[in-house]
Amino acid sequence: MTWIFLAALVFFWAVGAYNRLVRLRAMAIQQFAVVDAQFVRLWAWVEGSLPAHVRDDDAMTDSPQTSLNEVWAACEMFAESLAQVRANPFDAAPIQRVNIARVQLFKLLRQEKDFHMADDSAWFSDPLQKKFERLKTQAWPMIVAYNQSVQAYNDAVSEWPARWLAKQFRFEAAAKLDSADPLA
Repeated sequence: MTWIFLAALVFFWAVGAYNRLVRLRAMAIQQFAVVDAQFVRLWAWVEGSLPAHVRDDDAMTDSPQTSLNEVWAACEMFAESLAQVRANPFDAAPIQRVNIARVQLFKLLRQEKDFHMADDSAWFSDPLQKKFERLKTQAWPMIVAYNQSVQAYNDAVSEWPARWLAKQFRFEAAAKLDSADPLA
């Protein structure tokens, strides 16, 4: 009788621990979807704000404005890295690519902002700069919420004895997004 009770206790613990891991994992994926939507909004806005001659694939190769081509390429790299994370949200390499692509895009836009201060004819005018800052600022709390959900999931995956169960179901720790402002 004691063995049956002990087996039932272990079984119900395992079911509860598994459900907790699945719930935390789903919460992290859901939080990334919110961040992803904001990042896509930011990416689409930057790409849509570029002059038409830069967005035209044929003109891009012949354009003398290399800084705009670099912004375009950074936008494309950012979009591609987001797509890779959507395919595998818990893999560290795609998350790292998102962090790198975001920093690269933001640095290029900072250079465009500095260039605009020196030359009023630049495409990245004050209204565009303000909209970019607003979109960038709106993403920050979403990134923090995602990182908190990932931390809760990672803590659950690393706790013993749930660690054993996580290993059996191949639940691995997830990577976090860089929450620091790369231009601050």
